[in-house]
Amino acid sequence: MKPGVKLSLLLLIGLMALLDSTSGCSMTNNDGVEQREALLADPSTAPARSMKDYSVEDIYADCNKTFAISMDFLNELNDTGSFPDETDKTPMCFIRCFLQKGEIVTSDDKINKEQAVALGWVKNGETIDDCLQELTGNPCERAYFLMRCVSTRHLVEGRSKDSKKR
Repeated sequence: MKPGVKLSLLLLIGLMALLDSTSGCSMTNNDGVEQREALLADPSTAPARSMKDYSVEDIYADCNKTFAISMDFLNELNDTGSFPDETDKTPMCFIRCFLQKGEIVTSDDKINKEQAVALGWVKNGETIDDCLQELTGNPCERAYFLMRCVSTRHLVEGRSKDSKKR
């Protein structure tokens, strides 16, 4: 694997593996609660699995065969929390594939909150709950919007911690 590809892959893996230490804001608006809850997987049918069951490099390679994504897109996602072109559906479908193979998104496109927590992608389920309101569009768009929401929260929290250290 080329060094640039490996670095970008590691950054994407970092988004998946780092603990999201944001607590998020609690949703006080109950409009659409049922719709958002319909996006969640039933924990009894989608149990969390440990990271040892996964090879992130294999997942990346497998998804990139079907949904080829340029390193520019991954670098932008890692740096800013979003893709440079949010109209291109192929990178969004790559994210859907990646999250499905990590079982954060189920085969029927539900969010497995327990898996996201078990893998350390988010600190707690509240982050997922807060991000549900952003999930619109087709399954690829919803997976991307989930990744964008979690990534942005992580980046903002990281910057906040950095500024406190100064």
